[in-house]
Amino acid sequence: MSEIIDRIIEENSRENRRTLIGGMFSRVRQYDVTALEVRGRQIRVTPDHWVTDFASCNYLGLDLDPEMTATVAESIDRWGVHPSWCRLVASPELYVELEERLAKLVGTEAALILPTVTLISIGVIPALVGKTGVLLLDKSGHETMYEAAKIARDNGATLASFVQGDLDRLATLLDQHRANPRKVILVDGVYSMTGDHADLHELLRLAAEYHAVVYVDDAHGFGVVGENPSTATPFGQRGNGIVRHLGLDYDNVLYVGGCSKAYSSLAAFVACSKKMQTFIKTFATPYDLSGPSPTASLATLWSGLDINDSRGDVLRERLWKLTDRAARDIRELGYRIDNRTGFPILSVEIGDPDMLATAANHLFDAGILVTTCPYPMVTRGQDVLRLTVTAANTDAEVDHLIAAFSGLRELLGGNITADALPA
Repeated sequence: MSEIIDRIIEENSRENRRTLIGGMFSRVRQYDVTALEVRGRQIRVTPDHWVTDFASCNYLGLDLDPEMTATVAESIDRWGVHPSWCRLVASPELYVELEERLAKLVGTEAALILPTVTLISIGVIPALVGKTGVLLLDKSGHETMYEAAKIARDNGATLASFVQGDLDRLATLLDQHRANPRKVILVDGVYSMTGDHADLHELLRLAAEYHAVVYVDDAHGFGVVGENPSTATPFGQRGNGIVRHLGLDYDNVLYVGGCSKAYSSLAAFVACSKKMQTFIKTFATPYDLSGPSPTASLATLWSGLDINDSRGDVLRERLWKLTDRAARDIRELGYRIDNRTGFPILSVEIGDPDMLATAANHLFDAGILVTTCPYPMVTRGQDVLRLTVTAANTDAEVDHLIAAFSGLRELLGGNITADALPA
């Protein structure tokens, strides 16, 4: 039996581009780290080695906020640790109350909660497009959308793709399929590698012209960016997502928000009309075939929404300032960071995979935890170290980060990709 399994692993590894990531596991100390102890954003990873965490996506720092636990025990006492009904059968009232709060926050008629954005994509995208529709996928969009699109393609749908920002190509594809009544454009709201955001103004213009739907995966944007951005508050207010951040409405939009990042809770939601909510309940298989979010995650999401109401904008202001300083000072060292928005994802381009391994290990030894991203996580030859800043990081920790990159520059002998973007 084991020989058969080993043969399957070997054959799949030869055929799969992700083998290159697997090859990094034995070379990079930043992978598969076991956290032995956590103190704020400090993590003990061996008996005597601590690292500062710049890999967490808990952007508002709510994972460390004492107020987040306030309602957990009460909710567990009331509902148990896990309501193991599938949602089609039954849901704790807390689900319905949270869906109403989320819909009100983002500005839609309804919302529907499932455990993860991945489950939403896998369930909703094939249901939307059916067996005869067309999916138009942004190549920079999250891989989970691509996996969902492949499921739809295997069921008979057509799948085509376009490079992020190539709206001429998208318009051509839309025109080719003008007669098809089921066209869905798949994009990220905030992109998980660059912190850039989709050009929703133009995407929605094209969607209206060609009668298409724009599916927006805003896993990283929800909770961070919001309405009425200004020079004083670049992220905007209320954290109600990229659509509101850009001053748009939800005509032809299916908005998906993630709560596992800014809200540190295992939950995600589709913001939509009540009619679409009913459609998803009927046709999206994760609603009736997967387990629900744990009660504790629903309770912490409720607390997180309370915190957002009372001091969310203060946390976002701090997050902006920390991110801006980290980006500015690392760029001044000569590194290239492809981030034009100030969003707290800073991918520092290293380029060569061997240099990437050397750089990742240097930072780890210097006490910095980051996400190491080789091809195919990014374009070949543009390997990056991804930093994610949170409101729970301190000014001293940002100093530590900048000093570590200064030391890395000396190690690489100036062999780094110079930043061509404005600081």
